[in-house]
Amino acid sequence: MKKPYLYLSMIPEALVASMLPAEEFGRYLAVGSHKRSSGAAIYFELDPDFSSEFFDMGIVQERCVPHADGSPKNSLYLGIYRVLEHIPLEALGKLYLTTRDGQVLALEQGELPTEFPAEHFLYDEICPVHPLIASNLNPKTFTQFVTNPGSPVCVPKIFFTQLDPTAIIGSDRTAEGSIAIHNLPERIKECFKELDAAGKPTKTVDRTRLLTCRWSHVKNGYFIGDQNHLLYYPFPSKDTLEREHYKWWRSASL
Repeated sequence: MKKPYLYLSMIPEALVASMLPAEEFGRYLAVGSHKRSSGAAIYFELDPDFSSEFFDMGIVQERCVPHADGSPKNSLYLGIYRVLEHIPLEALGKLYLTTRDGQVLALEQGELPTEFPAEHFLYDEICPVHPLIASNLNPKTFTQFVTNPGSPVCVPKIFFTQLDPTAIIGSDRTAEGSIAIHNLPERIKECFKELDAAGKPTKTVDRTRLLTCRWSHVKNGYFIGDQNHLLYYPFPSKDTLEREHYKWWRSASL
């Protein structure tokens, strides 16, 4: 029998075995087996040979099997706590984004940009913590800062996306094309000013941010990393989404 698939869910954080291939798994997470809406999903497909002493991987072959009627086992949860830190980055495959009605977009791992042209950055941390953060650090430096074990406030690994402030407020810009800071939501504007005034690397915009998926706000893609490595999953341009992934983009924009 074929090995079950392994998935690393980001919202909520979990390690899941399933007999469903990636897109079917996403639809199952989003709408459930009885078509009741349950929300958007973000998850990685893992190397099926992944093994770890932290998780009881031995139950996968035993319990991730078809039901008595022959239908596939949709999900077998192997962990819901401290999962991300125990998944090696090299085990990660494609990243999948699933809308509330089950439309699935697969993102391939890409080459990390060498430059991130911006004066300020806005990060949506997704896992294992999920505040909204303003920063003057680019994604690579930000990852090293957040995962620094010498800091009293750190995480072993971090999964996040960079947001576009102009997408949050609309497309208002100055004549020169730079962000018109007076049009930013007040809290974001205050945080950016504090970064400049105090020379701080980060400032929390919202510490209790709800785990929602606003894909129209994503600036460039998703990042996942630790002290030594950072992986990048580029997000398609709006033109590409409209041309090649219309159903997903239309669902994501609702």
